[in-house]
Amino acid sequence: MATKQLLISASVEITDILMAELGEIGFDIFEDLDSGIAAYCSADVYDADQAKEIIDRYLFLGPIDVVYNDIEKENWNAVWETNYDPIRISNKVHIRASFHEADESFPLEIIINPKMSFGTGHHQTTALMVEALLEINLTNKTVLDAGTGTGILAFVAWKRGALRVHGFDIDSWAVENSIENAGLNDCPSVTFSLGNIRDEDATVYDVLIANINRNILLDELEEYSKRIRSGGYLFLSGFYTSDVSLLAEAASLHGLTLQVQSEKEHWACLRLIKA
Repeated sequence: MATKQLLISASVEITDILMAELGEIGFDIFEDLDSGIAAYCSADVYDADQAKEIIDRYLFLGPIDVVYNDIEKENWNAVWETNYDPIRISNKVHIRASFHEADESFPLEIIINPKMSFGTGHHQTTALMVEALLEINLTNKTVLDAGTGTGILAFVAWKRGALRVHGFDIDSWAVENSIENAGLNDCPSVTFSLGNIRDEDATVYDVLIANINRNILLDELEEYSKRIRSGGYLFLSGFYTSDVSLLAEAASLHGLTLQVQSEKEHWACLRLIKA
């Protein structure tokens, strides 16, 4: 199946807005470029009229130049290898592809060959979530990764001592990719399944992590809360700092209290605790 690529040249102010808006209509991978961003959407959900309407809506902010491309599935890895550089987070985590050299100076290394899944560590929200997971003790904890993408957050949790880690995604290609990445990271006990939070059983976890867009988070907060033990944590990202109060208020209705907030370039990450 082809993937639609939009190469968007615009100011940072505009591209930040467009990432949030395009994320609402099926675009789930964004790549920073010198001149702007590249946005990716599966061809089967791509709506050209919606995409154009969103872009036209923000022309008043400044010039926006867009190039539309179709990328065939078999060419995806070649696209990523051209642009995918290793990521270093807090001098503790080194995220690289299998074709990069290892760096033993980092305590924790994650190998990610992203294929068509979101979550290489390049996006601000993935990096924020990794940093947040470094701040708590995960030894012998159980972790559920909602919308796992490449599996990167699940592997961080496992390598930080988690007892059991399970991830799920609504994209079959993401599940296939995360399983392959589990092999690359020697994480055979990390499990993955196809579906959303409502497809998960009633197992209760110590930690639930969800790096998804704002509207999905708001819709699923009650389901997240049901699957977190008393005293357990919920980590959320995938939204702007302007959405923090909305999410924190909605979470409080389900027994979740905001503990820590972090941000990077207008993107936010929250750590909440269940009463």
